[in-house]
Amino acid sequence: MKQRVILVLLSISLLYAGIDRGPLLSSENPYFSMFANFRTENLCVAEVHYRTLPTGTWRSVTDTTVSTMHYIEIPVTPYSEHEYYVLADGDSVGPHQFWSSPVPGDPVDFNFCAYGDTRTGLIAHWVIIDHIMACSPMFMVHSGDMIEDGEDTDDWDVYFSELCEWHNIAQSVPYFYAMGNHDDESPYFYNALSLPKNNPESVEAYSSFDWGRIHFFSMNSEIDYSATSPQYLFLSDDLASASANPNYDFIIGLVHRPFYSSGYHGREEEMADVLEPLLIANNVDLVIQGHDHMYERIHPQEGVNYIVTGGGGAPPSPIFYWFDWSAFGYNLYHHLDCHYDASEARLSIYMHNYSDNIVDSLILEGAPVSIKTSHKPEIKTCMVCPNPFNSSCVISIPTSRCAGIFDLDGRVVKHVEPGLKSFEWEPEPNVASGIYFVRYFLENKYESKRIVYMK
Repeated sequence: MKQRVILVLLSISLLYAGIDRGPLLSSENPYFSMFANFRTENLCVAEVHYRTLPTGTWRSVTDTTVSTMHYIEIPVTPYSEHEYYVLADGDSVGPHQFWSSPVPGDPVDFNFCAYGDTRTGLIAHWVIIDHIMACSPMFMVHSGDMIEDGEDTDDWDVYFSELCEWHNIAQSVPYFYAMGNHDDESPYFYNALSLPKNNPESVEAYSSFDWGRIHFFSMNSEIDYSATSPQYLFLSDDLASASANPNYDFIIGLVHRPFYSSGYHGREEEMADVLEPLLIANNVDLVIQGHDHMYERIHPQEGVNYIVTGGGGAPPSPIFYWFDWSAFGYNLYHHLDCHYDASEARLSIYMHNYSDNIVDSLILEGAPVSIKTSHKPEIKTCMVCPNPFNSSCVISIPTSRCAGIFDLDGRVVKHVEPGLKSFEWEPEPNVASGIYFVRYFLENKYESKRIVYMK
């Protein structure tokens, strides 16, 4: 009789055994290691088998802690593709592939995607993830408000299911986060992942990480950021160090509540008063924000670019009035596809709408952060922003002698008033999509810059 009971219990345990969530990838130092985070139905040990592609030898790491939550660290070779699978509780998942980051400062190309405010829109989020996966990002940044209610564990289970069950993006692409107000600093979220915690408190609420020649930092708008807070002291030290480092081309921030926004919530004045001077003083190039459920690209403010990307699935919040700081706005779901070109020290950011069409872009031309002496440096080459564009662009040239804008056949499309070194081009309705050139006279010869116009 006793043996029968044991067999029945074993049968029941096997019926409900297995890996029921994950793996989810995350990292503290993505050039050194990657974490496979997953949950099992039963208390057990777990292991990960991994190799470097294409022909690396299979190795394994075992987590000997008996638990339902598993965080197994996979050693990696910098800037390489790796393959892995997990074994636990009589189940296996994988294999999946992922990329590690370059060693900080290495001049190699990479791409990543960004979005935020996923919340309640399961179908919209589903479509956005499909579009993101088509971009093949090496990693993701999320501007916060992953779910509707941070205290609801079911909301978190649905969110993680979208990432690693209904899709398989989180098994192959590590996520980096800013915490949103709806996320509510949830222990359930923090318990699901191993995130960077390189701050004085050794917490995951705010942090920084490197991917090649870009330094990223995550601010937390939901906790204390006052000038005496641990977060402020961390940001102050981290940004000062990054801005003095000649191995970075760009410094990029991630935060939920926006420094600048034309949306319903608008500019977070109190936070901006405290933290914006740090961004300006340390030559921060870009801040990716959320909170308002739309897209907005802000004209550079004291040298700092800002983008609101809150169109990941939360109900769109239409904007009827765009403030003067707005360079371009869009009211519906979207994501950002970002490409870093090491040979040109260029970061190209393309906004894809819900139909996966590119409707806006921002091109950042970098120099090592440490040699940026001014937020308004003398222009040494012609700059067009955005390029490509679909409504208007701002053209800056290193001289006041501009001949105008020409089409491929050499016909004048726009005359430019003499004396202008910066001007806006908003094509007339009869101007077709295509390639154009701005032509200007510099150092006894004519030079030109290509412009791509997409209606």
